[in-house]
Amino acid sequence: MVNTTITTYAMIRNEIVEWSDFAARNEWAAAALEKRPVTTTIPDQCVAVYYVIDKEKKEIVKKLYCTTYDSKYKSDFKDLNLKWVSTLFKVEPSDLKQLNDPEGSIVVPGGNIIFVLEEDHKVAGTVAMIVHEGACELGKMTVADQHQGKGYAHPLMREGIAWARRQGYPDITLYSSTTLEKAIRLYEKHGFVTTHLGKHPYYERCNIIMNLKL
Repeated sequence: MVNTTITTYAMIRNEIVEWSDFAARNEWAAAALEKRPVTTTIPDQCVAVYYVIDKEKKEIVKKLYCTTYDSKYKSDFKDLNLKWVSTLFKVEPSDLKQLNDPEGSIVVPGGNIIFVLEEDHKVAGTVAMIVHEGACELGKMTVADQHQGKGYAHPLMREGIAWARRQGYPDITLYSSTTLEKAIRLYEKHGFVTTHLGKHPYYERCNIIMNLKL
């Protein structure tokens, strides 16, 4: 089913603003939206639409969708994450538990998985909001290789954080590695601060813990 409440945004490089605010400041925006052909239906579980803007040409370049978990994207969640983890690190048992059974290990316990989709509904990236012992964790963040550098991680971060706020969590924690410098900068841009540096007792690749107060 399609969510009844879908928020729309304008995305200019790495800057994201609500579409209504963007349209109010740019008189050409409404006409650009009207001229944009409707090429696809809104995907199930859609929570937000991001219009990628070229301000110089005054046009909408493309449209991205963000959705919450849908079982049809289960294999994408696994494949995208296995690729980046196995390329840079050792795949750990905790990874396989979540990737092989995202419903049982993430969704059923109260968490969710956010996907960013291209206009043709192909998955371009994903992030998991994992709930355990009453706390919310952000993890399994990845964007497909062919979409790296396009800013797609920002809608994922924004929607993951928004989901945690809607659920009433006071904060979000994430576990990462300082070798992932671009990822750390992304997290910092979205308000996360470092709370611990050093080897983690359970997660082999983790040597940094970050937290965002909501």
